[in-house]
Amino acid sequence: MHSRLERRLLVALMSFLTLSIPALGVASGPVQVADNLADMSLEELSNLQVTTAAKRAEKLSDVPASVYVITGDDIRRSGATNLGQALQLAPNLEVAQVNSENFAVSSRGFLNLVTNKLLVLIDGRTVYSPVLSGVFWNVQQVMLEDVDRIEVISGPGAALEGANAFDGVINIITKSAADTLGGVAIAAGGNNQRDYQLRYGAPLGDAGAFRIYAMHTDDFGTTRTDGASEDDDMRRDQAGFRYDYSGAAGDHATLQGDIYQGTIGSLAGSVEYINGANLLGRYAFDLHDGSRITLQSYIDHAEQIVPRGLSDTFDVFDIEIQDDLARIGDHNISLGGGYRTGYDQTPPTEVEHFIPQNRTLYWSNIFAQDQYALTQTLTATLGLKIETDVYTSPQYMPDVRLAWKPAPDHLLWAAASRAVRTPARVDRDFYFPSQPPYLIRGNSEFQPETGDIYELGYRAQPSGRFSYSVTAYYNQLDNLRSGQPSPLGGFVIANGMSGYGTGLEIWGNYQALDNLRLSFGVDEIRQNLHRDAGSLDPTGPSALGNDPRHMVKLRATYTISPTVELNAAFRYVSQLAYLPQVPAYNATDFNLRWRATPKLDLSFAVLDAFHAQHVEWEDSSGAPGVIPREFLLTARYSF
Repeated sequence: MHSRLERRLLVALMSFLTLSIPALGVASGPVQVADNLADMSLEELSNLQVTTAAKRAEKLSDVPASVYVITGDDIRRSGATNLGQALQLAPNLEVAQVNSENFAVSSRGFLNLVTNKLLVLIDGRTVYSPVLSGVFWNVQQVMLEDVDRIEVISGPGAALEGANAFDGVINIITKSAADTLGGVAIAAGGNNQRDYQLRYGAPLGDAGAFRIYAMHTDDFGTTRTDGASEDDDMRRDQAGFRYDYSGAAGDHATLQGDIYQGTIGSLAGSVEYINGANLLGRYAFDLHDGSRITLQSYIDHAEQIVPRGLSDTFDVFDIEIQDDLARIGDHNISLGGGYRTGYDQTPPTEVEHFIPQNRTLYWSNIFAQDQYALTQTLTATLGLKIETDVYTSPQYMPDVRLAWKPAPDHLLWAAASRAVRTPARVDRDFYFPSQPPYLIRGNSEFQPETGDIYELGYRAQPSGRFSYSVTAYYNQLDNLRSGQPSPLGGFVIANGMSGYGTGLEIWGNYQALDNLRLSFGVDEIRQNLHRDAGSLDPTGPSALGNDPRHMVKLRATYTISPTVELNAAFRYVSQLAYLPQVPAYNATDFNLRWRATPKLDLSFAVLDAFHAQHVEWEDSSGAPGVIPREFLLTARYSF
């Protein structure tokens, strides 16, 4: 179901792609299929530059944090067609597929359909909802072909990224336009979905490049264990552009934007409409004293229209600045700050509403970080972010990290941090049903959830064929969200729970043969939550701590010949101990990829090859959606 405007937009984009190829004078010879990381050694992979942990580029092997990088080649080899499937590659993430178009994603516990303690960025733009406090994964999508890497930090990132980077940060980073020259057309189809994508990039001027893209996705509806249809089919169109300029003096400018529209079915028979658009600009330049300034600003519009359900329209403006000072002796200092404002509209329904119906929100912050070389092998990192918003007083989020390199390929690190999850509109302004007497009511006194997090990690590459990372953590948790019986009847949202969480994260890579690489990951999670004195919440501790205790992920990439490659992935997830109780499950995926010609790639994927279906998530209805075995054929043509 497409509007006339968006149909015309897609037609215009396709026409522009067709006409612009000869006009821009791009070479028409064969274009090799991009495999930027296919032949990288483990040592080269450990030297990948990451930016999320320190908000400045540093080698992965030097980062004193639990960081896993999903490369663009990892995504392509896996056969993933959406962000949820791509994130399943990270051993330090819990990812449960809810139905055909939605996922629950978390790090270190608190797995929920809208996980409220995980911050997600797409090219520096936060997609964390300040209304319901979390990320709507069925709305977020990028052209996976253009993803350079996804940096996944398990553990707090609050000292730099701010509140809500409580248990982790996911930073989805797309390629520069200069790295996506030429054209790519992708068509994928199977028993559960259809997907069409088109992208074209070209130089623009002496130091610039651009790309434009369009994509259409059909996700077919799933069924439930009782045989009933979920009616959750989804249709989505998205288009966008990116322009990058790199000057001779080291300055770099980026301008990019996206627009999308879609429909989602529901069990109620109604159709949910989603649409949105965003525009982001970023400019980085060097000063004469050697420091580097980065300015970024974006606007974002998102709208969800749910007939007879919770609808929301949110518009946001964000601006931030960061100054990476020139090195002062043994100190690398970064300073910065930002301001964000948004206007939220939530029309009342027969079921629930927000009071007030519309609200203007704002957030402001300042931060500082110093990486101090105590010795040649020992580095201390001290960080602090101070953030305030429309609901709360200033929140202080300090971070202290020590990193010791006893040898060039070994890193021992320890960290102590304070993380905060600030109130969202659902905590303060939400009422259910729409008229009194209310069964659930927001609390104008609801305070931020807080955590004191302690981590100890070791990362090493003892040989050219083997590398691994081990992290243990302890979270002291306070002021967690709960429900409290109200004297007026029903429940009021409150800060009535505390507790602690512990866990162990282990992953590694082994180059078994020159043409065979094996990867493994183990994630152990324990939550021990309890009601505070005076709290009468009947189910809060079990509901918040209902996470799988064990997760195991294994992957193998086998290069059969220069043109044929087989990829296999296995994941095991233990049962959820509390209601809703989901049994343990495992899934094995295969993707066979054939480079038929220098321009044409063909792949055939089978997801959950050994089971007809399985369940990963259950809602309160007691009839969970099932994830069926999927067959998917994909053709990728470059021009």
